[in-house]
Amino acid sequence: MSARSFWPVFMIGGLLLSPAATVNCSGDEEDVVTATVSTYTSIVLAGYSDSLAALNTLIGAIDAFVKEPSDAALSEAKGKWIAARLPYLQTEVFRFYDGPIDGKNGIESLINAWPMDEAYVDYVKGNPDSGVVNDPARYPDLTPKIIAELNQREGEQNVSCGYHALEFLLWGQDLNADGPGARPLSDFTTARNADRRKAYLKSSAALLKSHLESLVKEWESGAPNYRQQFESDPGSAIMNMFQGIMTLCSLELWGGRLVVAYESQAQEDEHSCFSDTTTNDIIYDVIGMRNVWRGSYARTDGSRIDGTGLREVVRKIDRATADSLDTALEEALTLAKAIPPPFDRAIQGDDDSPGRKAVAALIDSLETTAGLMEKLAKTRKFQLLLLD
Repeated sequence: MSARSFWPVFMIGGLLLSPAATVNCSGDEEDVVTATVSTYTSIVLAGYSDSLAALNTLIGAIDAFVKEPSDAALSEAKGKWIAARLPYLQTEVFRFYDGPIDGKNGIESLINAWPMDEAYVDYVKGNPDSGVVNDPARYPDLTPKIIAELNQREGEQNVSCGYHALEFLLWGQDLNADGPGARPLSDFTTARNADRRKAYLKSSAALLKSHLESLVKEWESGAPNYRQQFESDPGSAIMNMFQGIMTLCSLELWGGRLVVAYESQAQEDEHSCFSDTTTNDIIYDVIGMRNVWRGSYARTDGSRIDGTGLREVVRKIDRATADSLDTALEEALTLAKAIPPPFDRAIQGDDDSPGRKAVAALIDSLETTAGLMEKLAKTRKFQLLLLD
């Protein structure tokens, strides 16, 4: 059934067991579960560490640009922003359970919140005086603390910080049907509040760094942190891993990021609309799911983590379903790479246009993949794996 005309309800939480569940399986199965959890926590740490390292490179480019603004320096900062996104996108599969990113005191909304009302941060077409940048009377000091306090203060779209706030500050509004935003260099040199715009850019980057550092600390090995808690209960860990991959596949990527944009054909509904790099978001989210499924991760320095993934746990329960999921995730990645950039052009036109057909194909593929996961989660074998 096509996702284009059908919104299934994926009962993510309802399908899985309580966090108190523990593993009840044979010695061989227990070894696989333990190895899977260990591989996962290593990949999580590596993913957040790579994200932090890439952000530090971006911060260096921002500092150089702020010190000596030029078109070349602005272009360099944009390139580093794009590069910094690639490892972070692969960490989104670590969301959607009660962890340090999405839990009670989670900081995801300070890192990757979207969509954002650009006018909350800076000027937009038709409103040259909008935004915090252009309101020195109310916000004289654009410190990381102030910017964090402003985030979503007056609504979910009042995003003041994170990757997409930096994206908007670097590119500006995307008013070009065939390309990204084109914020002029003068916004950082001779325009009104140019110095405040530079200060906001630096403070927002510093704030993002502090949040990524906190995630790295929570997943470091051998420390009294979230990782220690996660590894202490392998049953809950497997449940959380499965919930993360299943929710990203269905409600987040399939629904929130693809179906909504496909149906609305609105530029504002694409994930990285200012830089026109939404196809990267889609591709690397799928790669992140495959990393967890297969227990492997290619680090930004060229090294690799290769261990035991969720695939091996599922193979102990239902090898046929494991093989089907393996094929489905590989197909989803191929289809994600087939969407022609920019995404906001791909979703335009009628349903027979090449771009919309490519997006629709991925939507249907992800729906099939999520359906396999849902069916597996309902099986007695899967639930017995987690029962005490």
